Amino acid sequence: MMKHIIVGTAGHIDHGKTALIKALTGIETDRLKEEQQRGITIDIGFAFLTLSNGIELGIIDVPGHEKFVKNMLAGVGGIDLALLVIAADEGMMPQTAEHLAICDLLQIQHGLVAVTKTDLVEDEWLEMVIEDVREGLQGTFLQDAPILPVSSKTREGLEPLIHELDRLANEVQERSIEGVFRLPIDRVFTIKGFGTVITGTLISGSVQTEETVEILPDHIKSRVRNIQVHGTAVSAAYAGQRTALNLHGIEKQAFTRGAVLCEPDLIQPTYMLDAELFLLPQAAKPLKYRSRVRLHHGTSEVLARVVLFDRDALAPGERAYVQFRLESPVTALANDRYIIRSYSPITTIGGGEILHPHPRKHKRSARILAQLDTLKTGSLEDVFAIYIEQAGFTPVTPRTLAGMVAVSEQEIRTGLHHLIERGIAIDTDGQDIAVIHATHYQQAAHHLLDILDQFHAQFPLKAGIAKEALRKKLPEDLPVVVFQRLLNEQVAAGTICVDSKTVWKSTHRLQLSAKQQRIRDALEQMYLSARFQPPNRKDALHQTRAAEKESQEMLTVLVDEGTLVRVEGEIYYHHAVLEEMTRQVVAYLKAHHTISIGDAKDLFQISRKYSVPLMTYLDAVGITMRKGDVRILRTQESDEDSHA
Repeated sequence: MMKHIIVGTAGHIDHGKTALIKALTGIETDRLKEEQQRGITIDIGFAFLTLSNGIELGIIDVPGHEKFVKNMLAGVGGIDLALLVIAADEGMMPQTAEHLAICDLLQIQHGLVAVTKTDLVEDEWLEMVIEDVREGLQGTFLQDAPILPVSSKTREGLEPLIHELDRLANEVQERSIEGVFRLPIDRVFTIKGFGTVITGTLISGSVQTEETVEILPDHIKSRVRNIQVHGTAVSAAYAGQRTALNLHGIEKQAFTRGAVLCEPDLIQPTYMLDAELFLLPQAAKPLKYRSRVRLHHGTSEVLARVVLFDRDALAPGERAYVQFRLESPVTALANDRYIIRSYSPITTIGGGEILHPHPRKHKRSARILAQLDTLKTGSLEDVFAIYIEQAGFTPVTPRTLAGMVAVSEQEIRTGLHHLIERGIAIDTDGQDIAVIHATHYQQAAHHLLDILDQFHAQFPLKAGIAKEALRKKLPEDLPVVVFQRLLNEQVAAGTICVDSKTVWKSTHRLQLSAKQQRIRDALEQMYLSARFQPPNRKDALHQTRAAEKESQEMLTVLVDEGTLVRVEGEIYYHHAVLEEMTRQVVAYLKAHHTISIGDAKDLFQISRKYSVPLMTYLDAVGITMRKGDVRILRTQESDEDSHA
């Protein structure tokens, strides 16, 4: 497949950027009527050039006027190689320096310098300008870059310039097509008969016709109808290409520059970013805590507050870890670059690298600074561990991380497996990977045991706490699957016991006094001897001749331990009696197929007071099933269905 590289121009207004691109490619990038009338570039323009080595350059022409730096920033986010243009008759100017600083902040690695309009100056002047330019480039990414004199008018110097572009394009590492599909949108327009078209630089991954895509941050989904790369219809586009996509069923007004086209249901827009920030030495003043700035990321511009973690103000020339609190969402991944400009007056003051696209709000602490340092300098596994830790009890999956970090799914899975093996992450999903941090898991386990200790101390006569009540006492965001795993592990460790409804510490034992034991035994004997017609609760408590509260406590003990079963309201049966009644009902149904309330009365010689609750209970526990005025065996219903 042909290699694709994005070249972006940079430089002061009227230094000949647009004319140079036209001389190189034959394409006029000033498409707006106002641009052509005024003779200046207002918005970004696009051209392309195929080099002799087969590499295809997508060229982005950016405006040089200080009023249009916002538009310039929308174009440079996806470039691989910078072409700094400086007019020979003027030399380096304010916007030259600002554009150069922006390219430095974006960490563009490759570039060259074209000194244009050489036909307007003498050779001696040209040599002096080139010397001044070389001096002005010291300390920047272009300090060792080739400087080539060229005239777009006479075309002198174009061949050496193309030769250098050819050489540098070979050195540029091609963007990975394996990553997540992302295309920051820089233009939206409508073509009659086709519909809405968006354009942008495909910064990672690939896209094909008929694929479903999502437009963020508004979560609009659409289908790709047609794709063009450099004016040619194609079936797929890849990272590093200037791309136009014709989208199905979307109105032009639905979104604007700054939106991002990406793989559906993967990346989530964010209102907060953890980042490293470098404040330019030429910034007019220190950046204070919670200063309002304009943050440029991809093709978007949003307002944000800067939260500093280790100081009250960031001085020009200094670096710091910060959190941006955004007024509008952006669609970002870790390691993306960004630029900030002051709120007013609007000037470029700094930029840096996004470290965490979905952080929590942080308070100042040494721990947070250490984590941010790890996000900046640590291994991929170290980064994953921090993301997992900050996610709390929300399980993190490979897809979660794919929406945060621009690496392959295989790298993510390998990293997560290593974290599980090292005991840093706990896998909560037996089918696929879904992890929480081991620290959170251990804290939840300790919390669970503490809750049981407190419960047993407060209710020593209760066998245990209801399973659902226990879960509700744990953190709200603890998933059910994690709760169940905690129970299973503690049961396996022998620290707790669990039945269908109740949880208790394995060391918990009911310690009844002699009086309590007497009341308990009296109640059990009372219900056992009453057989099919047990006393109601109040009568039973009264017959113990003890205080009602004491008797009720022992009744609860009998229920908790399973000796008594509450059938309905105030009616309790001894479990042995209830089991006998259940067996008799099942035997009756096997012989007669149906049983009515009257049949139950006759079978046990009881009144409706007992027969109705009994049959309702048997329905509830799945023994019988009501059909009109009679009951049938639930297994009989299944048999009838299978023969239907």
